[in-house]
Amino acid sequence: MCCTAHQQRFLKGDDEYRNKHTKLVPYIVDGPLAIRMIKPKPQEFSIHGVRHPVTWHQVRKTKDSTTGCLSSALLECDIDVVSNPTIRKIVSMVRPHMSKITIDLALIVSKPKDSEVKEPSACIGMWRVDKVDFETCAVLPQKSVEEVAQEVKSYIALEEQD
Repeated sequence: MCCTAHQQRFLKGDDEYRNKHTKLVPYIVDGPLAIRMIKPKPQEFSIHGVRHPVTWHQVRKTKDSTTGCLSSALLECDIDVVSNPTIRKIVSMVRPHMSKITIDLALIVSKPKDSEVKEPSACIGMWRVDKVDFETCAVLPQKSVEEVAQEVKSYIALEEQD
């Protein structure tokens, strides 16, 4: 995998570095007219702030002692957006229309402002939220980071066997 220097610093760095350089870019692709009318231009938003704290969890690459299979490293970001009254207000306005809305999201690592090297920002993940119907969504049980990591490791082990 080819990474820029700041992507390497992001992956190997501490939480303070990640909080400072991680941005989220939301974009409303489709939805009812009322939602499209308030559609902002795509712009980067810092995901860390006093009003919406971020917690990072990292699981290192490991080798299963019984199967000998390697698991991939995992980096998870938990963002407490519910504690921010502005975001809560936007979500309460948009939630009734979620079954009719398509939103694209990108997670960006921005370059350090004091960087002498001209590095571009890097997209480390993208996903689409497409017409989510909360009435029919499954309710997932709460799991600890360790339980999720173990589950991911078992899925990876199964993939490698195939």
